Amino acid sequence: MRTDPRDDRRRLASTLLRFGHWWPTERPTWWGDAIVLGGVVVVLYIGVRLAVGAPAVIAGRAVSLAPAVLPYYAALSLARMTAAYALSLAFTLIYGHQAAFDRRAQRVLLPLLDVLQSVPILSFLPVVLLSLTAILPQALAAELAAIVLIFTSQVWNLTFAWYQALRTVPHELREAGRAFQ
Repeated sequence: MRTDPRDDRRRLASTLLRFGHWWPTERPTWWGDAIVLGGVVVVLYIGVRLAVGAPAVIAGRAVSLAPAVLPYYAALSLARMTAAYALSLAFTLIYGHQAAFDRRAQRVLLPLLDVLQSVPILSFLPVVLLSLTAILPQALAAELAAIVLIFTSQVWNLTFAWYQALRTVPHELREAGRAFQ
């Protein structure tokens, strides 16, 4: 026995209204969509312009396999990781605090962070490296690209953890902290 599609819609509408909200099945186009689309177009345009100016071959530093150079390479890696961690920590404290305490910012910042987290880290490599080599010397561009990639690999987890920590502190504990400074 076939049912009328209008009955299904009525049933769905009554179900959604039971929860106290009416959620339309089709979302109207908003100005925010146009702004986001324009931002994506601008970012793509800038990326293409930078890629056109990138060198044909990116030559990195000569790597020595001598054991005496290993401590130097380890120090360079540690410096890259420290710089990326410092940037990640600064980003996390500012971004997570804004997302946790500003309702309007939360509506934009959390979905943006979620979308950026879903992009694989290695997909940033060509974009970052080509963009930086188009405007900086190759050696410096390679170092900064490594720092940016390390930053992107760790910032998402730090930011979501900080946001969640800020949101789950009980109100009574906040009041006690304010009272006792």
